[in-house]
Amino acid sequence: MSPDRGGPVGIDSDSPERTAEAGRELAAGLAPGDVILFSGEVGTGKSTMIRAALRELGVEGPIPSPTFTIGRSYRGRCPVSHLDLYRLGSIEDEDPGLLADYFGPDRVVFVEWPGEAGPALAGMGSRLFEVRLTHLGADRRRIEIAGPGSTGERL
Repeated sequence: MSPDRGGPVGIDSDSPERTAEAGRELAAGLAPGDVILFSGEVGTGKSTMIRAALRELGVEGPIPSPTFTIGRSYRGRCPVSHLDLYRLGSIEDEDPGLLADYFGPDRVVFVEWPGEAGPALAGMGSRLFEVRLTHLGADRRRIEIAGPGSTGERL
């Protein structure tokens, strides 16, 4: 998490329901142009949190993981993108247009597994949030959110 954005806000979750609730709370403070980078080990709840955030933003219908497709776009109260860059080694080696359709000032963008692409993706939105999920054992998770303004503080 980047300390220049006020430091991360921490949330402890003891269930998938609480992790989803954190996703809804995060989404309530988002606006078009926001980019949210999610990192953490497999099974920490990144997809659970993102699906809940997408629902909060008005997305209806199935929300499958974009693991094998790189990204998916949805219609909600504003356009929303959900990317999973797990299978992408580095965006430097990719066609520059590969991710272009998923970003824009009119949409909220959620990115799982940003990896080395994180710094490049940071410049593709008006506000950047970083979410890190960590296993604490059993169903317990630590969720750290860093970002500008009151969204992180409110959580």
